[in-house]
Amino acid sequence: MDSLPVAHLLTIDAGRLKNGDPEEATKLFRAAKEDGVFYLDFQHSSDANVLSDVDGLFAFAEELFNLSEEEKLQYDIDNLGELKLNGYKPVGRNHGGIGGASDGFESFAIPGKRSLDPSLVQLPLLANKFTTLTGIFTHIRQILLLLLRSLSASLNLPADADLSNFHRVDVSSPDVFRLLHYTEQPTGETGIPQAAHTDLGSLTMLFARSPGLQIHNPRNKQWEYILPKSGCAIINVGDGLTMLTGGSLRSCLHRVSPREGQAMQDRYSIAYLLRAEDDAVMKPLPGLGGAKGSRRADVYSSREWLMKKFGMIRKGPIEAQ
Repeated sequence: MDSLPVAHLLTIDAGRLKNGDPEEATKLFRAAKEDGVFYLDFQHSSDANVLSDVDGLFAFAEELFNLSEEEKLQYDIDNLGELKLNGYKPVGRNHGGIGGASDGFESFAIPGKRSLDPSLVQLPLLANKFTTLTGIFTHIRQILLLLLRSLSASLNLPADADLSNFHRVDVSSPDVFRLLHYTEQPTGETGIPQAAHTDLGSLTMLFARSPGLQIHNPRNKQWEYILPKSGCAIINVGDGLTMLTGGSLRSCLHRVSPREGQAMQDRYSIAYLLRAEDDAVMKPLPGLGGAKGSRRADVYSSREWLMKKFGMIRKGPIEAQ
C-alpha cells in the first residue's frame, strides 16, 4: 500500500459531533467545502452499532450476487421504474473503462423509502430481510440528517432553510441503498470498472473492506485512493448539496479503479444515498447563490435532476477539471 497515491482525508468524530462539539462541526464544514469527502468515525459514538449492522450485509450481498444471471435478471432495474431505485443492474450496462467502454460491476438497488411509494415493488428475494433493512436505513438517515443540520448551522442558514428540511423522513424521496460487486478481471486485463462521476444526491454513506475507491484531488489534479479505515464510514457530498448551497459545498468526483497496471480484484461495497425530496427545487438557498459554480440556466426538481443525470451516466464519464 505504500506505493499507492493515498488521499489524506479529515476524520469527523460522530460522537463529538452529535454532542455539539464546535471544533468537530468546523472540521465537518471544512471537509465538505474543500474535499467533498471525509471519514465518519463511529468508534466512540452511540451510533457505533451501524457498523455491525452493515457488516452483516456483506455476506448477504455475496449471497445475492452468487445467484445465476438468469435469476438476477428477473429483477432487472430498467424494468422496475424510471428512477432506478429497485432491482438488479448487470455488469456492462453503464459507461466504464473496461474494453469497449463499459462498466465492470453489478449492483442491487433497494429503495430507501419503499413504504412511501406504493409503486415500488418489494422484491421477493429481499422479503426476509425487509425489516432488518428498514431499521438500518432509518438509522443511517438519522446520522446523515445530523450532518445536514450541522452543515446548515455552519452556513448560517435560517431555520426554515435548514438542509434537513429538504430531506424529511415522512416525505417521498428517491433515497436508495446499493449493494455493489466489482467483478474480478481476467489476468492481464486492466481497466476502470466504474467511470468517474459525482453522486446524484445529497450525501452518500459508503462502506468497503478493500481499496479501489479513488477521488480526484482538485489541488494536485491527481487520482488518489481512499483506503478503508477501521470503525469509519466514508461520506461523499453529492450534486444535490452543491446545487442547494450554490457551490459552497463540493460534490466529490470519484471512481473505482485497480492499482495501475493490475487487474481489478473481486470487491464488494455497500452505500446509502440520501437524496432531496421528489419535488424539492434544486437551486441555491437564499444568501448562497454567489459561490463559484452556482450559476445555472436551468432549475430542476430533485426528481428531474436524477432523470437528467441518469442519461449522462449511460452516455459517458465526467471529465476531471
